Amino acid sequence: MRMIKYMFLAYKTLAFNLLRGCCSFSKTRPLLKSSTSKMTVHAPWNQLPNDIWSSIFERLGLEDRLRFDLVCKQWRSNIKRTPQLLWLMLPYDRNSQYLSFFDMCEGKIRKFNLPGSAQGGWFSGCSKGWLFLVTGMDVDDLRIFLFDPISRSQIPLPPLSTISSFKDSFTARHPGWNPAACIINGVEISSSDASQCIVVIKFSINNRILALCRPQDERWTIVEGLLGDEYYYGNFSFFDGELYACILSSDKENNNQDPCFQTHSIILGSQRVNLKLISSTPPPTNLIFAADADESILYYKDSFRWPYLVESNGQLLVVTQVYDRIMDLDDSDSDSDSDNDNDDGDRTSLFMYFQAATFQVKKIQTLDDTLHTAVLTDVGNQSLFVGAGDCLAVKNCDKLYKNCIYFLHDMDYSLHKQDYPLISREAGVYYLEDGSIQRCLPSIKTQNHCLYMYWFSPNIKSRVLG
Repeated sequence: MRMIKYMFLAYKTLAFNLLRGCCSFSKTRPLLKSSTSKMTVHAPWNQLPNDIWSSIFERLGLEDRLRFDLVCKQWRSNIKRTPQLLWLMLPYDRNSQYLSFFDMCEGKIRKFNLPGSAQGGWFSGCSKGWLFLVTGMDVDDLRIFLFDPISRSQIPLPPLSTISSFKDSFTARHPGWNPAACIINGVEISSSDASQCIVVIKFSINNRILALCRPQDERWTIVEGLLGDEYYYGNFSFFDGELYACILSSDKENNNQDPCFQTHSIILGSQRVNLKLISSTPPPTNLIFAADADESILYYKDSFRWPYLVESNGQLLVVTQVYDRIMDLDDSDSDSDSDNDNDDGDRTSLFMYFQAATFQVKKIQTLDDTLHTAVLTDVGNQSLFVGAGDCLAVKNCDKLYKNCIYFLHDMDYSLHKQDYPLISREAGVYYLEDGSIQRCLPSIKTQNHCLYMYWFSPNIKSRVLG
């Protein structure tokens, strides 16, 4: 009983002293206010300026960015004002249970497990954090999805069987190949929010049509008849709410065409999409600049040009990659000399190899629906990424070279010559300052087709954790 009494007195004394301390502190608060009245008063943490939020977010790695997204609505909304990360999607084996990416800024490999429903599928492109996934092997039973490797979310798209010319385009079946992987060679979506986006695809065989849809649509909308027989679609991109598409000419005689600009309206249900066609890249000169003794191997200068559309600092750039070509000819079946300056002679092309030679950068400007271009020789502290997958500009990454162009292009020659199971990979860095090229990622030989690589910008802005 005595012990309980002592404990009661001790707690009573402690409570009295705490209460007296609080009262004393409350009495000194005016004095503290007066002594600190000239100190700088900072805004609450949730009222930081947007540029500070962006500066913080740009310095975070992937794991911290994901945690950043989960804290609160205020932090999540600020993610939308910051640039995306940039990864390199590594070749995917259809028997694998995961996807691998190389983080260009952090210099590490990242692996993401595939859900069972995505395993064994074919990836035919990517855009704004979503991969274009095709499952199935039968032309009539293909399933198409947008797939987010981080959240593992899958957004179904209308079946390709709703495209009337799809079956006609697939004329040469490659054993073990997915039909869609053979003929689809470009995918673009309008927004990282896949539930509200517009999806556009183009084809390698019938390259004068586009197919558009929204995820909730039952069928694809076909855009055709806008191009003449000598023109075809190149790279395309959504910019400022409109769809821009580069068009190229296959007419080698027309080397001095003036840039032109056309606008067309496409109706998707109750939604209107403006399609703006850009023709600012003249056809290649395709000049022979060297040959061996019997002219069985020819070397062509400026043999092929391919434009890419890149958004940079609120502007739209056209980055044109110029290729030289080496062609190995077989004239064993020819009983007469050919002029050897193109592929239309009597001799058969055994093999062709395209090599990047230089790049040209132009800024697109429009005034009263008139196209104007201005040549750029410097892109400042930016690193431009062009080629397969996402084409974009990355700023403020210390591990990337500045004022340069990272390029990536895989050409699968087995599509044309099944005797050559070769994927020719042209990849490297082009330096705008002196026009030099640093190459990496050499060609590979493989029996497993579609081992392509893509530039990939992971979707951190509107993700759903798996």
